[in-house]
Amino acid sequence: MRHPALALFCLAVAVATTACGSPKGPPSMSQPTVFPLTITRIGGIAGFHDALIVNGDGLVSVTQKGRTPWQCRLTPVAAKRVATAAYAMPWPRLTGGSTSARFPDDLVTLVQSPAGGPVRLEDPQTGTAGAIFNDLINDLHSSRSASGMCRPV
Repeated sequence: MRHPALALFCLAVAVATTACGSPKGPPSMSQPTVFPLTITRIGGIAGFHDALIVNGDGLVSVTQKGRTPWQCRLTPVAAKRVATAAYAMPWPRLTGGSTSARFPDDLVTLVQSPAGGPVRLEDPQTGTAGAIFNDLINDLHSSRSASGMCRPV
Protein backbone atom coordinates (compact mmCIF):
# COMPACT_ATOMS: atom_id res chain seq x y z
CA MET A 1 0.00 0.00 0.00
CA ARG A 2 1.21 3.49 -0.78
CA HIS A 3 -0.63 5.17 2.09
CA PRO A 4 1.78 4.04 4.85
CA ALA A 5 4.77 5.03 2.70
CA LEU A 6 3.33 8.51 2.13
CA ALA A 7 2.59 8.94 5.82
CA LEU A 8 6.10 7.82 6.81
CA PHE A 9 7.70 10.12 4.24
CA CYS A 10 5.68 13.14 5.41
CA LEU A 11 6.50 12.32 9.02
CA ALA A 12 10.22 12.05 8.21
CA VAL A 13 10.19 15.39 6.42
CA ALA A 14 8.30 17.00 9.30
CA VAL A 15 10.78 15.62 11.86
CA ALA A 16 13.73 16.78 9.74
CA THR A 17 12.18 20.21 9.39
CA THR A 18 11.59 20.50 13.12
CA ALA A 19 15.14 19.35 13.88
CA CYS A 20 16.57 22.04 11.62
CA GLY A 21 14.73 24.79 13.49
CA SER A 22 13.21 27.84 11.93
CA PRO A 23 15.26 30.89 11.04
CA LYS A 24 14.22 34.36 12.11
CA GLY A 25 12.14 35.97 9.40
CA PRO A 26 10.08 39.06 8.81
CA PRO A 27 6.89 38.05 10.65
CA SER A 28 5.40 40.56 13.03
CA MET A 29 3.97 39.67 16.42
CA SER A 30 0.55 39.05 14.88
CA GLN A 31 1.78 36.64 12.21
CA PRO A 32 2.71 33.03 12.94
CA THR A 33 6.15 31.73 11.99
CA VAL A 34 5.64 30.16 8.57
CA PHE A 35 9.20 29.16 7.67
CA PRO A 36 10.59 26.65 7.00
CA LEU A 37 8.04 25.50 4.46
CA THR A 38 8.09 21.85 3.45
CA ILE A 39 6.73 21.12 -0.02
CA THR A 40 6.45 17.45 -1.00
CA ARG A 41 5.35 15.72 -4.18
CA ILE A 42 4.78 11.98 -4.20
CA GLY A 43 3.29 9.56 -6.69
CA GLY A 44 1.81 10.19 -10.08
CA ILE A 45 2.52 8.12 -13.16
CA ALA A 46 6.18 9.24 -13.08
CA GLY A 47 6.59 8.06 -9.47
CA PHE A 48 7.72 11.39 -8.03
CA HIS A 49 9.29 11.50 -4.59
CA ASP A 50 10.44 15.10 -4.15
CA ALA A 51 10.81 17.29 -1.08
CA LEU A 52 11.74 20.95 -0.76
CA ILE A 53 12.54 22.67 2.50
CA VAL A 54 12.34 26.42 1.97
CA ASN A 55 13.89 28.62 4.67
CA GLY A 56 12.93 32.22 5.31
CA ASP A 57 16.31 33.42 4.02
CA GLY A 58 15.63 31.86 0.59
CA LEU A 59 17.80 28.77 1.01
CA VAL A 60 16.09 25.70 -0.47
CA SER A 61 17.12 22.11 0.27
CA VAL A 62 16.03 19.79 -2.55
CA THR A 63 15.66 16.02 -2.29
CA GLN A 64 14.50 14.11 -5.37
CA LYS A 65 14.07 10.43 -6.08
CA GLY A 66 17.20 9.01 -7.70
CA ARG A 67 19.27 12.21 -7.31
CA THR A 68 21.81 13.52 -4.85
CA PRO A 69 20.29 16.11 -2.48
CA TRP A 70 21.29 19.68 -3.30
CA GLN A 71 20.68 23.26 -2.25
CA CYS A 72 19.94 26.50 -4.02
CA ARG A 73 18.98 30.06 -3.13
CA LEU A 74 15.80 31.66 -4.42
CA THR A 75 16.25 34.65 -6.69
CA PRO A 76 15.08 37.92 -5.08
CA VAL A 77 11.90 37.92 -7.17
CA ALA A 78 11.13 34.26 -6.38
CA ALA A 79 11.92 34.78 -2.67
CA LYS A 80 9.44 37.65 -2.53
CA ARG A 81 6.74 35.60 -4.33
CA VAL A 82 7.22 32.61 -2.03
CA ALA A 83 7.32 34.73 1.16
CA THR A 84 4.22 36.68 0.11
CA ALA A 85 2.41 33.42 -0.65
CA ALA A 86 3.52 31.84 2.64
CA TYR A 87 2.31 34.77 4.73
CA ALA A 88 -0.96 34.96 2.76
CA MET A 89 -1.85 31.34 3.53
CA PRO A 90 -4.62 30.97 6.13
CA TRP A 91 -2.47 28.53 8.16
CA PRO A 92 -4.49 28.59 11.40
CA ARG A 93 -7.77 28.13 9.52
CA LEU A 94 -6.66 25.22 7.32
CA THR A 95 -8.82 22.19 7.83
CA GLY A 96 -7.47 18.72 7.41
CA GLY A 97 -8.25 17.39 3.97
CA SER A 98 -7.10 14.26 2.25
CA THR A 99 -3.32 14.08 2.17
CA SER A 100 -3.19 10.54 0.83
CA ALA A 101 -3.49 9.17 -2.68
CA ARG A 102 -7.05 8.64 -3.88
CA PHE A 103 -6.02 6.10 -6.52
CA PRO A 104 -2.75 4.24 -7.32
CA ASP A 105 -1.19 6.83 -9.63
CA ASP A 106 -2.50 9.92 -7.82
CA LEU A 107 -0.01 12.80 -7.61
CA VAL A 108 0.00 14.20 -4.07
CA THR A 109 1.65 17.61 -3.64
CA LEU A 110 1.55 19.06 -0.12
CA VAL A 111 2.80 22.11 1.75
CA GLN A 112 3.40 22.26 5.48
CA SER A 113 4.59 25.02 7.78
CA PRO A 114 5.19 25.37 11.51
CA ALA A 115 2.02 27.50 11.34
CA GLY A 116 -0.15 24.72 9.88
CA GLY A 117 -0.75 22.03 7.30
CA PRO A 118 -0.14 19.73 5.62
CA VAL A 119 -2.54 20.67 2.85
CA ARG A 120 -2.68 19.69 -0.82
CA LEU A 121 -1.60 22.48 -3.13
CA GLU A 122 -4.72 22.07 -5.27
CA ASP A 123 -6.96 22.51 -2.22
CA PRO A 124 -9.08 25.68 -2.62
CA GLN A 125 -7.98 26.73 0.89
CA THR A 126 -4.48 27.49 -0.46
CA GLY A 127 -5.75 30.13 -2.88
CA THR A 128 -3.10 31.55 -5.22
CA ALA A 129 -0.33 30.47 -2.83
CA GLY A 130 -0.81 26.85 -3.87
CA ALA A 131 -0.02 27.74 -7.48
CA ILE A 132 3.15 29.60 -6.45
CA PHE A 133 4.41 26.65 -4.39
CA ASN A 134 3.55 24.33 -7.29
CA ASP A 135 5.50 26.60 -9.67
CA LEU A 136 8.53 26.28 -7.39
CA ILE A 137 8.50 22.49 -7.16
CA ASN A 138 7.95 22.21 -10.93
CA ASP A 139 10.74 24.70 -11.63
CA LEU A 140 13.22 22.73 -9.54
CA HIS A 141 12.29 19.36 -11.02
CA SER A 142 14.30 19.56 -14.24
CA SER A 143 17.76 20.51 -12.98
CA ARG A 144 19.75 22.95 -10.89
CA SER A 145 21.05 24.95 -13.81
CA ALA A 146 17.71 25.13 -15.65
CA SER A 147 15.85 26.71 -12.73
CA GLY A 148 14.59 30.23 -13.24
CA MET A 149 13.61 30.63 -9.58
CA CYS A 150 16.65 29.28 -7.71
CA ARG A 151 20.43 29.52 -8.11
CA PRO A 152 22.79 26.72 -6.97
CA VAL A 153 24.89 27.42 -3.88
